Parts: sequence; C-alpha cells; structure tokens
Amino acid sequence: MWNEEAGRYNETLENQLEILKYSTSWNPRGNFLVVVTDSHHEPAHLLAAHICSVLWEVARIVNVVILIPNQFPYRSLHAMNSTKTTAADRLNLYTWFPFKFGRCGEVQDIILIDEWLFENNGRFSENVHLYLAKFPKDLMGCPIKLATIGFSPYVIMTRKYTQNDGSIPYEMTGLSVEILKFVCDVMNLTTIFLAPSQGMNVESYVKVIGEFEDGLSDVIVGTIPLIPFILTSTFDHSIPYLHSQYKLFAPCPKAIPGTEKILTIFSLSVWLTIGLVLLLTTAVFWCAGNGPCRPLYNETHTYQSLSYSFQNAWAVFVGVSVPQQPTNSSLRFFFFLYVCFCFAISTIFQAFFVSYLVEPNYEKKIETFDELLESDLVYGYNQIFLHFKDTLAWSEFVNFFDQKTQK
Repeated sequence: MWNEEAGRYNETLENQLEILKYSTSWNPRGNFLVVVTDSHHEPAHLLAAHICSVLWEVARIVNVVILIPNQFPYRSLHAMNSTKTTAADRLNLYTWFPFKFGRCGEVQDIILIDEWLFENNGRFSENVHLYLAKFPKDLMGCPIKLATIGFSPYVIMTRKYTQNDGSIPYEMTGLSVEILKFVCDVMNLTTIFLAPSQGMNVESYVKVIGEFEDGLSDVIVGTIPLIPFILTSTFDHSIPYLHSQYKLFAPCPKAIPGTEKILTIFSLSVWLTIGLVLLLTTAVFWCAGNGPCRPLYNETHTYQSLSYSFQNAWAVFVGVSVPQQPTNSSLRFFFFLYVCFCFAISTIFQAFFVSYLVEPNYEKKIETFDELLESDLVYGYNQIFLHFKDTLAWSEFVNFFDQKTQK
C-alpha cells in the first residue's frame, strides 16, 4: 500500500479512499484487499487495526483483508495454528468483525485469519475463506442512528422530550419509518432518531446528507427520490418500498366572460354596419319630420325631434313598439324595411345568445407543449422537483422546466 514515513500513512490511506469514493466504480460492499509493503517495525496487528479503523470511519468498509509481511514472531489470541515455517517467511492476513465480542462497530479486535507460506510454490496455512460473513443475525441491541426527512404520512414525529442530561430523544412513525423499525426489531438494533427534517426542499436534503457523510447518522429514511442529486456513489440505497407518481397539471380553459361572448356574436364589420344603419335611420326619421313636405303629411312631433327619432329607431331595433307610426307612405315603406332588418338581426342575435346561456363557451384548450410554452401560465413547483429534470430523457420537458422557471 505505501512505503512512507509512519506518520503519513494515515493521510495517504484517507486520500486514496476519498478519490475512490467519488469514482463510478465505487462499491463499499465489495471485497477489499490492502497490501502493506513496509510496516516501519510497527506490530502487524496494531497496523492492521489502524487500517481497518480508517476504512470503517471514512467509507464504512467491512469486507477487508490486510496483508502484512510477518516481521515479528507475534501471534494474536485468535491466530491459527503455527506451522514449521519461520515467521519471516510468512504473510499475515488480518480482518475484523464489527459486531463480535460485544463490540458495536468498534475496531478493537483484529483477527489473524490465515497465513501465506513461501514453501512449495506458496500456500495458505489453513486455507480458510478470507471474506467471511461479518454480520450476525442478532446485533445484540447495538444502537443505530436514523435521520428522517419527508412529510406526513411517510414521516411523522409523535413525541420529543428533554432528558436530564439535556439530550432530546425523538419518537417517529410513518409509512417509511415503520418499515425500518420492523427491520431493526428483527435484527435486534436499538433505534435512535435524530432531529427530523420535515418537508422537501434542497436545504433539508443537504442537511441530512451532510450529517450522513460526517458519520452523525447511519441510515437516512423517508421520502428520498432516487435521482443523481440525492444518490451518489458514496451511498447505498435499499429497494424502494413505496412508489409515488408526479403529474403535471395544466388548468382547464377559462369560461369566456358574458360581455365578450355577446360581442363575438357578430364580427366587427357587422357591428359597425348595425351602428351605421341605426344612425342613418335616425337621420331619415328626422329629415322626414322636418322636411319641406312635412305640412302636407302632418307628421307628428315624434319624428320632428332628433332625440325622438333616435328613440324610435332604437325601439324598433330592440323589438319595442314605437309611440306612433309614420303617416308618410315613403317613410312607412322605409320604416317597414327597417323593421325587417331589425327582425333578422334580432333573430340571429337571440339564437346565439340563448345557446350561450345553455352551453357557455370556453377558451381554447392547451393541447401541445408549444402552446403551453407560449401561454402565460405560471408554473407552480416544489424546489426539489427541479432536480428531477436531470433524470428526464424527454428534451421538450427539460426545455419546459428551463423556460417556465425563468419567468
């Protein structure tokens, strides 16, 4: 592994582990072999214990075998039977068990599991399996520190209180928590819950992940999405027990306001034509009541005033009877044509108006992504969901996130 000063091998090993932890091939559950080429006259069992301690504290590595040249005639209490080969002609292979001899993840007892002898082209002394099972079925009530994150009903805090020593134990429940509590009961582990992080935001996840990397917690449980932002090569995730689906909802088309629907019955040109006909009819009524032939026909005062003439024209337009019909035959013929025009327009208007009352119209429905991007809809989201886009293969959806979150 190294051939340096004794005071620097600890730093060397930690640096190597930090580099390996962030590589794509990193697997902390794999089998590790550490070869020491120079122990600087330090007892082999103490050197192996220190190496195992560094591997455990930095990367939680358990399946490790330490190979050290035997420079001293030392034998561990748990060493195998000796052979006739001299001590200097052997390579010692050490390992440790985190939950053995009453220990709970503490590197104190190092075991010499086998020796490699340089005789007959080399052979193992006892020929035992180097990577033995390290975890017993009964973990003797050892404590396990659990960090929780999420919201109800997945993570629920039921109780917290302050003890005499100032510590604050938490009691947690929820769909995600109960599954892990059941596993801990079966394995005889004592659960210790840390302060929960309730909610789903970036700060909460950064907090619990930081505590996990610093060794303050052993397991993170709760609503943890399996995305690259959360899961890195330094973590080991279990099989998901709960599955959730998230959908993007677009609002339904809004109902068109009543005034807008009425105005859309006719086009702008038709409305302008109706207004022009109304004004021209008012002018014809007024001119007929005040023209040079007025004494011959003796028109009433209802057609001599401009305001009365407009009221008569408006009354016919809205389907209301006028106070008095004109006496002039020419004016009566024009009056009849105007009544026919108003009747046709009123019939069409009422037909559309009644249909709008029975079945109101709505705005155009958003059917494509392009229409959604061009709309003025406001995108409501939880901040943590922005990191989901890194796992999407649909480029249009990624563009939607980028454009809408900038508005």
